[in-house]
Amino acid sequence: MTGLAWVAEAVLLGCLLSWRWIGLSAIKPAWARVLLRAGAGAAGGMGLVSCLFFLLGVLAGSPAAAMVVELALLAWAALDFFRRRGSAPRMGVAAGRTPVLLAVSAVLVVAIATGAIAAGWQFNPLGNWDAWAIWNLRARFLASGAGLASRAWSPALGQMTHPDYPMLVSALVGRCWAFSHSVSPIAPQAVGYAFFLALLALVGGGVAALRGPVLGLLAALVLAASPALVHEVPAQYADVPLACYFAGAAVFAMLDEPIASGILAGFAAWTKDEGALFLVVFGAAILIFRRQAFSRAAAGAMPGIALLLVFKLGLAHANSSSLLASSLPGAAQRVTEGSRYGAILASFGRELAGLGVGWYHPVLPLAAAALALRFDRSRAREAAFAGVVALGLLAGYFGVYSVTSNDLAWQLQTSLGRLLVQVWPLLLLAAFACLRVPQLAAATPVPRKRKAAVKERRTRA
Repeated sequence: MTGLAWVAEAVLLGCLLSWRWIGLSAIKPAWARVLLRAGAGAAGGMGLVSCLFFLLGVLAGSPAAAMVVELALLAWAALDFFRRRGSAPRMGVAAGRTPVLLAVSAVLVVAIATGAIAAGWQFNPLGNWDAWAIWNLRARFLASGAGLASRAWSPALGQMTHPDYPMLVSALVGRCWAFSHSVSPIAPQAVGYAFFLALLALVGGGVAALRGPVLGLLAALVLAASPALVHEVPAQYADVPLACYFAGAAVFAMLDEPIASGILAGFAAWTKDEGALFLVVFGAAILIFRRQAFSRAAAGAMPGIALLLVFKLGLAHANSSSLLASSLPGAAQRVTEGSRYGAILASFGRELAGLGVGWYHPVLPLAAAALALRFDRSRAREAAFAGVVALGLLAGYFGVYSVTSNDLAWQLQTSLGRLLVQVWPLLLLAAFACLRVPQLAAATPVPRKRKAAVKERRTRA
């Protein structure tokens, strides 16, 4: 089997498990339920096999055992799916009809984005600098066996390669290479694209389940038409997978599926250092807005947290290259430099503007939808949940920039754009969660003064 086939196997395994364990039978419309299960299955399946390969293939030194466990789990999940398929409840379609033209437009935008991503693969098949210097380099060590796996977190790699970074993406790509006995660029390309599609499915399906099919399709369309996000997919970095886990955790928390949201949040922590900050912010938001779900969300996140602690404290503890940890000496002095805050804010403004290209910015269709539909105040709590998570992450990023010991201009230039890509889907969730559905917007009562003016004009006529 090729590396591409092993990515597909991970997605299929996750989809079967999500169908079995995530209770979405009451979600309408039906296609939103399919998108949510597919998105959660793709993201969850790739996270699961990454953990299995790291535990069995790397730490236990037996990639064959990891493969056998995976295939056995896939066989059980497939058998369970076919056994239960006939007894699954069949739900009717939602009261609100899905607009065909909007659905076709969303599919067309995804196809155009896919073409742009494929062009990026053609011109740069190995990805950008961090792809082959960090993520895929470590994947090669993990796939090599023969005692070479520990080099993936060796201090000999140097601080610029961040040997203590979490391993989800590297272990996932390394698994595909180890199982297929081929170091092909198709595997990391397929991983990045699968996470991109999973992100679109989770956001589009989540908004459709929360606010109806029209807003769900609009959300997916705006996200797929975000140039900065599309640009990051062929780069083969970990930021698109991280954005997928951020958005998925928020969506399932908003749909009252705390265990699923916790699992995805735990995978976020196993993906990149920013995922640990997300766990803190996400946990605080759960406590504020959905306190009764905190224990189940925490239980779901525990496997990812445990694996991260094993790696950080047991394997990579001697070569920590955390930006925050390395910036603590002298941080008090840097915090008092007012010029740093101005530079950070200016960079935030430039990078927010840089989410678009040319005259187009993804904020434009969002603003048009807000002007046309207006906001539903009864949904403010749902929007506040996603908004608090997004703003908490941005505040955390701002705080790290304010104390970093690296050259501030270089640090902002090389990382801030990618950090905003991580948070952008959460901001879209917050916005679309509180928009009025089109039917309600059309039925909004006309103000009395306007009514009187219209009546007077008709009388004069």
